[in-house]
This record gives sequence, C-alpha cells and structure tokens, in this order.
Amino acid sequence: MSAPEKTCGPCQACCVALKIDAPELRKPSGTACVHLAMQGCGIYETRPSVCRSFLCGWRLLPELDASWRPDLAGVMLLELPQSQLPKTYRNSGPGWVLVILDGEKALNLRLAKFAARLVKRNAAVFISAMTPRLPLNAQLQAPVAAGDMKAVLAVLRRAHDALLPARNARGLGRIWALYRAQVDRMRATMQQRRP
Repeated sequence: MSAPEKTCGPCQACCVALKIDAPELRKPSGTACVHLAMQGCGIYETRPSVCRSFLCGWRLLPELDASWRPDLAGVMLLELPQSQLPKTYRNSGPGWVLVILDGEKALNLRLAKFAARLVKRNAAVFISAMTPRLPLNAQLQAPVAAGDMKAVLAVLRRAHDALLPARNARGLGRIWALYRAQVDRMRATMQQRRP
C-alpha cells in the first residue's frame, strides 16, 4: 500500500496526541483539538495548513501495512527533518519519533524490529509518550548489534515508563518528571558501556 493510497479513516491520533503551535492553531499534546467532532475534523475542508501538510509515518512509509495506522498500532511515527537532528545522524536521512499512544498495543517485538532497523542505518530514534522526546540510539546500539530484539523492546518499555509521569504532570512536576526520565536514560546508557 503506497502512501497516497493510505487515508486516515477513523484515526484521530494526530488530532489528540500532538502539540500544535502554529499561528492558525494552538493546542497542547494529549488534548483533543477544539475542531475534533465525533465523525472527525469538524472543519476538514477548511482545516489549517499545519493540518493539511501533516503526514504521520504510517502514511509516509509504503512498507507499513494497515495495521500500523496509529489508532490500531498504538504508536504514531513522526518524521524529523535532518535539520532538526544531531549532526551525527544527519547523513542517514530523517529521524523518527515513536510517539506511544497506547503502550499495551505499541510496545511489542514489531516496534522493536522497526526501531532496530532505524538504528542499524544510523537514523536518529526518539521516543515520546505525548511528552517531549527522549533520544534512544545510545541505549539501543548494543542490543541491536547483538540482534537481541527482546532487549530492544526492554529499552523501549523502560523509556516509555520513565516518560509516563511527565504525560499528565504540569509545571514543575512535568519538568521534574522529564528530568528523571533523562537521568534514567543516561544511567542506562552508562551501564551498557561498562565492561
């Protein structure tokens, strides 16, 4: 199924999960857009350009079948342009953010294999739980090199679990939760590097 053939259908993940900060539309992540109605976008024909131009990874990547649609898979893949990536990854194409919408659906070996393929080609990989994103490459390199998909999945689960407290927190509570997630990520990376 090629990207142009894929349509959003009943999926409304981007209308809820994403933070939008454009002149024509502003909303925090994890909050439904004010234009979202039971049948989908209530202003679809006149929706803002930020919405018209957005395509999630499922729509962009022809190799992902219908089961990868965000509402079904529990994960929305967001492409990051090379200009937004650390220099180390810019020559490897776009980066990807794994936005976990539903951990029960998303955190499985299929997602672990997808993340591993990205790491193998040196693409930047991040994770989000409708929160600011955390980089994962340093944590994923060793299990990917070993071909250990269960360990890759364990990294994804740990990072997701570390981000969850920041999902609903606000103000200093959110900052503290994100700080702890970053410290947990750095600690796990350092432990992997020890002989």
